[in-house]
Amino acid sequence: MSYLVIARKWRPQTFEEVIGQPHVTRTLQNAVRSNRIAHAYLFTGARGVGKTSVARILAKTLNCEAEKALAPCNVCSNCREITQGNAVDVLEIDGASNRGIDSIRELRETVRYRPAKSRYKIYIIDEVHMLTSEAFNALLKTLEEPPEHVLFIFATTEPHKIPSTILSRCQRFDFRRIPTQLLVSHLKDIAEQEHARLSDGVLYAVAREADGSMRDAQSLLEQLLAFSGDGLSDEEILDVLGVVDRRSVHRVGKAILDGNVRDCLDVVGELHRRGIDSRRFCQQLCDHFRNLLFLALEGGEMRSQLDLPGEEREYLAAEVAKTTPESLYLYFQMLLKGEEEIRRSTLPRITLEMLLLRLSQLPRLESLEKVLEKITLLEGRLSEEGRDTVRSTPGSVSVHSAPSPSALREPEEIFPPEFPAVARDIPEPPMVPEPPPGTARSGREVTAEEAAGRWLDFLQWLQTSDAILAAKLKDSHASPGNGATLELEVLEIFEDTFKDPKSRARLTRVALDFFGQEFQWVIHRKTSPEGETGEASSRKSSRPNFKRKVMEHPMVMQALEILGGELVDIRRLKAEKPEKSPEESKD
Repeated sequence: MSYLVIARKWRPQTFEEVIGQPHVTRTLQNAVRSNRIAHAYLFTGARGVGKTSVARILAKTLNCEAEKALAPCNVCSNCREITQGNAVDVLEIDGASNRGIDSIRELRETVRYRPAKSRYKIYIIDEVHMLTSEAFNALLKTLEEPPEHVLFIFATTEPHKIPSTILSRCQRFDFRRIPTQLLVSHLKDIAEQEHARLSDGVLYAVAREADGSMRDAQSLLEQLLAFSGDGLSDEEILDVLGVVDRRSVHRVGKAILDGNVRDCLDVVGELHRRGIDSRRFCQQLCDHFRNLLFLALEGGEMRSQLDLPGEEREYLAAEVAKTTPESLYLYFQMLLKGEEEIRRSTLPRITLEMLLLRLSQLPRLESLEKVLEKITLLEGRLSEEGRDTVRSTPGSVSVHSAPSPSALREPEEIFPPEFPAVARDIPEPPMVPEPPPGTARSGREVTAEEAAGRWLDFLQWLQTSDAILAAKLKDSHASPGNGATLELEVLEIFEDTFKDPKSRARLTRVALDFFGQEFQWVIHRKTSPEGETGEASSRKSSRPNFKRKVMEHPMVMQALEILGGELVDIRRLKAEKPEKSPEESKD
């Protein structure tokens, strides 16, 4: 007999041999035991998880020659023919090559005939989502009411492409990806049966590369058995497969936490020499930092999510002590974004190098709770040092003076670069309540004429105390009114603002701080800037400098100050263009 590859040699032949799908096998066994056999089944899931194998096992169970068989005997002629793929009554159809309506019409004609030697005539259609819409429509009636001797089993990796009219006529079973531990255990059994010695590290690398697919894992193991020999290291064994070994991932992860740029670049160069895909390596790094983040979080619930060998778990636990969960989360987010950049980049190696350089140079982040705790301790210590303490002793008196101004700096000035994760909220300008009328802060009252004469000095002082209010009053003009009244001319866009009681109370408060006198306000609209009247003002307003006005707008200034951004582009929203003056027309 010719040589069989591992994927075919170790294909499961009974329900008990199926790995990682107990919810499917148990349900089908109970259905056979209770004689509740549906006329159509749909098996969905990733590649290589056992869909076709379970379909064959179900077909052998139903057509086994043993009486009241609950499992295939794999000895009778029907079981052997189905295993070999040459059974007359079990037809395996490739949906990708028989996807047209003519193939379905031919199937409908053969459905009417009874099976030649078995109880059921079973149609196994693989990749059923490849059928055309016309073929699905032609299959509907037969699928809904087939003859009692006919059974359909559909298998697909993309169930979302199957029409809902087909889905509603089938019993659906979703096959899961096989966990890494089960893959490693099964691969170890196969290696022992094949008399091969492979370390757990190699088997874990193969299982990770298979990504939950038993067939992919068996194919990689087949290649390892053909290449491996005595005295070969794990790196040499994995090098032939192009599989990312965990030692390279651990080395880069350690270099990122230690800030070692040299090791990051050396590993990238080695991966490029071996032909390892940069995007695949970035995905492995994402998985590595995900495991670190789970270990860094408190509680056993997160740690139970890790599917790792004992040695690697101990190594990761030692690495977690070097960093914080906040830093690990930032690394993970940057790696996710970097993986997408590598996928789109025409220079994946350089993109990976720049990503690792950025990661290795990031500062260590602290949690908000720890930062607040340190600030609280620092404030307590500064408050104790700031008290003047006088100690009296017999014959001597010692006076402890307050610390220097440099020692009383704000906490933000003492250690801002160590805590980049703390977002400092910029509070809104406080609402100034309406002060009681008739109060003054000086012995001599300032008249309205004096306040109007010192208005420019007031605006200049206001820039240091309330920059936003100063921007709104930049082009304003004050003139004396009756008694303690100031007539204030502001730009048209701020007329409604200063007519609001809260804004007027705020203006009264700052004027009281500067002049020492409380004034009443009469707000007027300022139609044109000072020194410009008539035709000159109209000509200038017809040619507004939009960029200057936008840049000086207080709302824009406040947004740029809070967000720390810059103005890139300014576009005019109005559709109408101002008419040109005669002088502009001549130009």
